[in-house]
Amino acid sequence: MNELLMICERIAPELMIVMKERYKLMNLLAYEEPMGRRTLAVATDLPERTVRSHIDVLRYNGLVDISKPGIMLSKEGHQLVPKLRNMLYELEKFGDLEKRLQKALGIDRVIITPTEGSLMLKKIGFTAAKVVQELVETNSIVAVSGGSTMAAMAEEMPGQKLFPMVVPARGGVGEIVEHQANVIAAVLAERWQGNYKMLHLPDGLSPDSLHMLVTLEPQIKEISELIHSTDVLVFGIGQAIHMANVRHIPSSVMEKLVAKGAVGEALGQYCSMDGSVVYATNNIGLSLGDIQKIPHVVAVAGGFEKAEAIISIMRACKKGILIIDDQAADGMRQILDIPTL
Repeated sequence: MNELLMICERIAPELMIVMKERYKLMNLLAYEEPMGRRTLAVATDLPERTVRSHIDVLRYNGLVDISKPGIMLSKEGHQLVPKLRNMLYELEKFGDLEKRLQKALGIDRVIITPTEGSLMLKKIGFTAAKVVQELVETNSIVAVSGGSTMAAMAEEMPGQKLFPMVVPARGGVGEIVEHQANVIAAVLAERWQGNYKMLHLPDGLSPDSLHMLVTLEPQIKEISELIHSTDVLVFGIGQAIHMANVRHIPSSVMEKLVAKGAVGEALGQYCSMDGSVVYATNNIGLSLGDIQKIPHVVAVAGGFEKAEAIISIMRACKKGILIIDDQAADGMRQILDIPTL
């Protein structure tokens, strides 16, 4: 039920406003009944016309009774108030933690979505899809990274005629084809009836090799220019050592990552807890340093074990929307020493 309330607040905030106003009235009646409409309006700081409208609906649904002494809750109304109180408390608690994490990380917004076990990727992908679709405009250039979270977002993305150009933020990584940025870009382009470009370049090429490719290959130069003209960037966050293993980073570099305290990875860059980039792979794609020039930035990650990684990367970003699950949020809260309500 709490998850349903959070989804309602995302897609129909006007309904949540109505629910909160009616709960405010019912909660006051639970302690102060009977009361008149005017007294209710003054006590709740709501317009008397709004109170009258809410009371009419509550009466029609059998939650309040109106008699000569005033308005009172019905038996069912009394039973419903504590249930509503608990649900809205959980919702407000999530909202408060979102604001505290946003302030602690110095970014634009934090969105927490409740998840459960094996459904975590699907649910966080659903939330990310809704947020990203609101940012994409007709003919936007959208850059997306690879990974299981990005794949889940693409899978949950509803179809819409936006006609964007979708590009990979970096070259494909990993053995699972469905998780590569090129494939995810193609899926998103299909959902949005847009176009896409692929970038077949692994991380780790020397600077000279990259320069030669951009200079001698017009197609790679074109894709590079598109990527660096991105309007919306969406990327996942990984744990540094895990991602280093996935990318078969040399042991000498691995030792450097451990020695310098790398905990998070995004866009081929490895960060320590304070947000410092301690190592970066060579690639034509976007890096964390490019984020300040991109109008809309969305980072998506989930899982308690990723808390450190998320903090490190968002400290490096210093902007953007962060979408996480409740487990990651709790881990971050503990690390950042944010008290519970």
